[in-house]
Amino acid sequence: MQRLVWLASFPKSGNTWVRLFLTAYRHPEQEEVDINGVDVSLHAGNRDLFDRVIGLEASDLTPAEIERFRPDVYRQLAAEAEEPHFIKVHDRWRRTPDGGPLFPPEITAATLYIVRDPRAVAPSYANHYGISIDEAIVQMATSDSTLATPLDHLPSQLPQSMGSWSQHVLSWLDQAELPVHLVRYEDLHAAPETAFAGILRCAGLPVASDRLVAALAQTRFERLQAQEAAVGFKERLSAAPRFFRQGRPNHWREELTPAQIARIETDYGPVMSRLGYL
Repeated sequence: MQRLVWLASFPKSGNTWVRLFLTAYRHPEQEEVDINGVDVSLHAGNRDLFDRVIGLEASDLTPAEIERFRPDVYRQLAAEAEEPHFIKVHDRWRRTPDGGPLFPPEITAATLYIVRDPRAVAPSYANHYGISIDEAIVQMATSDSTLATPLDHLPSQLPQSMGSWSQHVLSWLDQAELPVHLVRYEDLHAAPETAFAGILRCAGLPVASDRLVAALAQTRFERLQAQEAAVGFKERLSAAPRFFRQGRPNHWREELTPAQIARIETDYGPVMSRLGYL
C-alpha cells in the first residue's frame, strides 16, 4: 500500500515547477502542459479531502483533533489509490498529539524535499503573499509559524505548521521515519536532465530520455509565464501580481539590500552552509 509520494517544501521553493514537470512527463501525448490542469496537485492540507474521508467538517474540530485525524486521511487515500499519488506538502515533518508521524511511513512510496536558497525565497515569498521583502524575511524566521490559520474567514486549507525556514528544512532532513531525496532548486536549473531524472527514479517512474526532454521543454519558465499571462493561474493568490515571476536562481542579488542579505545569512547560516548556499 505504499502509494503516496510526498513533494515537501517551504513555500516558493519550486514545488509547482516539479509538479508541472511530473504532469508533463506522465502525459507525453499532450503537446503543452496545462498549468491549471496539474494532475499531481493534491495538497496534504486540502480541507475538502479531509472532510470527505473523515466524514466531519474540519471547522467543527479543534486543531489537535485535526492533527490526530490527518494520518488516517492519508491512509485512506493510499488504500484508494491504484497508482502512486503525488502530494504537495508545506507542513514541516512532525508527530501528531498521539505521538505517531503525521505522514505514515507504511503508505509512503517516496519523499522528495525541494529546497531553495532562502535569499531567493524571500522576494518570491513577498510577491506571493503581497507583503514587503522585510515582512517576508520576518515571517520566514518566525518559529512555529502556521499556514492557513482561521482569521475572519474559513480557509480552504487545513492549518499547516511550517515553523521557520530552518525549522522546516531540518524537520524533514533530520527525521528518521522517511528516507528523503533532497532536491535543490538551483540544481534543477543548473543540470535539469540529471536533477529531474533523479526525481523520476526516486518516485519509481521509468526514465525515458525523450519524454524527459519533452517535459523539460514544456515546463520552461518562459512558457509557464506566457501561459499564466494568457489564461491566468489558479494557484496565484489575489495579492500577487503574478505567480511565475522571475525563476532565476540568483535574481535575489538584484532584489535584496546588503542588510537584507546579512539578516537572512545570520538567521540561517548553519543550514545554508549545510546545503551549500554559503
